Amino acid sequence: MMKKMPALLLLLAAAACTSAPQASKPSATGGSGAGSSVTLTDTDRGTIEAAVRARAGQPSATFRTMIAQRDAGGAVTVCGYFNPGAGDTPFVGTLVQGGFIVTDLGGPTERTIAVQQACHGRGIYI
Repeated sequence: MMKKMPALLLLLAAAACTSAPQASKPSATGGSGAGSSVTLTDTDRGTIEAAVRARAGQPSATFRTMIAQRDAGGAVTVCGYFNPGAGDTPFVGTLVQGGFIVTDLGGPTERTIAVQQACHGRGIYI
């Protein structure tokens, strides 16, 4: 029995070190469920950029990040950053058939925080 004990302990230790295979997470990209990521097309990006530039009054603004998410009702919210010439500024809006409605733009600290919080509230972390 004493000779079997170290072998049994070794077997238990080895069994404890192995892990069960993890289930793969389904990709939400392009999905239609609540809180699913949406891949933006080049046309979508152009529409969003034009709307944000018009709202900001900055036709030469550049863009860095854009993240889109579909909610349970099917609405597509887009959050991102653009640079109107004085540093990155966040924006949030809704992509609709044939356009983009800018909900808010950052600017002063309190506006920037408000836009980031609006994005976080929709599950988008920019």
